[in-house]
Amino acid sequence: MKGIVGCMFWLVLLVGSAVAGETVLVGGATGRQGAAVVDELLERGLKVRALTRKPASADAVALAERGVEVVQGDYGDKASLLRAMEGVERMFFYSGFSANEAEEGSTVIAAAAEAGLRQLVYSSGAAAEPGVGVEGSAKMQVELTLLESDVPYTVFRPVAFMENFDRQQKRFSKAGIVESRGPERELCFIAIDDIGFFVAEALENPDEWTGQAVNIAGDCMTVAHYVETFSTVMGQEIDYTRMPLEEYLQTLPKPLRPLFEWYDRVGYTADVEGLRQRYPELITLEQYLRTTGWENWQD
Repeated sequence: MKGIVGCMFWLVLLVGSAVAGETVLVGGATGRQGAAVVDELLERGLKVRALTRKPASADAVALAERGVEVVQGDYGDKASLLRAMEGVERMFFYSGFSANEAEEGSTVIAAAAEAGLRQLVYSSGAAAEPGVGVEGSAKMQVELTLLESDVPYTVFRPVAFMENFDRQQKRFSKAGIVESRGPERELCFIAIDDIGFFVAEALENPDEWTGQAVNIAGDCMTVAHYVETFSTVMGQEIDYTRMPLEEYLQTLPKPLRPLFEWYDRVGYTADVEGLRQRYPELITLEQYLRTTGWENWQD
C-alpha cells in the first residue's frame, strides 16, 4: 500500500475504512485493470465480488480460489448487472475499446441507479475529459452520462499505460523513438497497478472521493527526458526522430489517428507532483522499465 503524507493537494477529512464488512463489486475482474483492483482490495482485506462474462474461465476460477465471489454478468445485460449488484453498495467498472462501449457504460450506470449503489467508480481516460479530450469518444460519453446521473461517482482518468511498453525493447533499440511532439512537450504515464491503488483508495474512503473526477499519473516528463530515460535504463543511446504530424499520422492505423492528433495538439495532463507528494510510492517510468526487462537490454 502506498505511503500517505500530508499535503495541500486536496483538503480532505481522513476517514477509516468506510467499506469494512461490505462487498465491493468489480467489473471486468479478469481484465488488466479489474485484476489490479481485485489485488489491491484483497490486500486491504476487503471482500470482493468479481463480475465476468465467463465465470468458468481459468482466470475467473483462479479468482474464486483466492476467496473472491465470482458472478456472471455482462455490461450490455442490465438484468445480469442488477443480479450482480444485489447486496453491494459500491462498484468499480471500466471498459476497453468496443463498438458498444458508450451503450454498455450507460447500461451499467442505469443499473447502478436502479440498484441504489452509493458509489460507482469509473476508470475513464485522460483523453476523455469533457471539454478537453477527444470530442465524441465513447469514454467521454460514458463520463457525461455518469456525471449527469444521480449515481454517486468517482471518475479516474488514467494517462498512458506503462504496460504499453512491454516487449518493445527490440523496436526501441533498432528504430529509436519516433514522435510528432517536440522535445519540450510533456508526456505522462501510469502503471496499471497504480490504477488499482487509486480505485481501492476511493472505495475504501468514499467520503473523500465521491464526486471527484481526477486525471491520474505516476510520472510525467518532457519528450527529451523520456528519450534520456530509455537510453539510461537500456544502457545504449536511443535515437529520437521528430516527424511532421501529418506524416506521422500516416504511419498509424486510421482508428488511432484522431487520438494521436489529440496527443500532438493537447496531450495528457495530470497533477503528478501533487499526487506524488501524497502517494510517494507511485511507480515511475524508470522504475517500471528496470523491473520489466529493459535494464541494460541486449538483443
